Amino acid sequence: MDKKLEQKIYKRYPEFFKHRDDMHASLMCFGMECRDGWYNLINNLCKDIHSYYMKHGGIPESFYVTQIKEKWGSLRFYTSGAPEQVHKMIADAEHKSFYICEICGTQGELFYRDELSWVQTLCDECLDKLIREKYGYMRDKEEDFVSSWQKKNKAPFKIIKV
Repeated sequence: MDKKLEQKIYKRYPEFFKHRDDMHASLMCFGMECRDGWYNLINNLCKDIHSYYMKHGGIPESFYVTQIKEKWGSLRFYTSGAPEQVHKMIADAEHKSFYICEICGTQGELFYRDELSWVQTLCDECLDKLIREKYGYMRDKEEDFVSSWQKKNKAPFKIIKV
């Protein structure tokens, strides 16, 4: 994620990221390991967690974020010392990430993709751009960028002309 966007979240919720420079306590020293499209999702999750704690006596010393990243096309948001209600909020945000393009933040139908040798959640426009960047423009040639797993499991996919 863009460092300026990360800094906005760090400034809004400093208690959540108090150990972000300590590699022994947190992997946040590597930053938020996802693209800018999930900024609002992460910011809203932090806002909801903060509101929950403020209604329940404040943020406990034992709570902090240990890592934020993309894995297998969805958001991963790891914390220490969180109650069940906070874990439910995190699970909800992680589920929502399958419907939000990681690059541009467009919301819509399931965007889960693995045409690019790795799994990402992308809208059609960002997917097309990445495929063109990776494979170059090929006039009138149809390429199949759909994995056998997606076809076998009837996961959403798109065949495009590049």
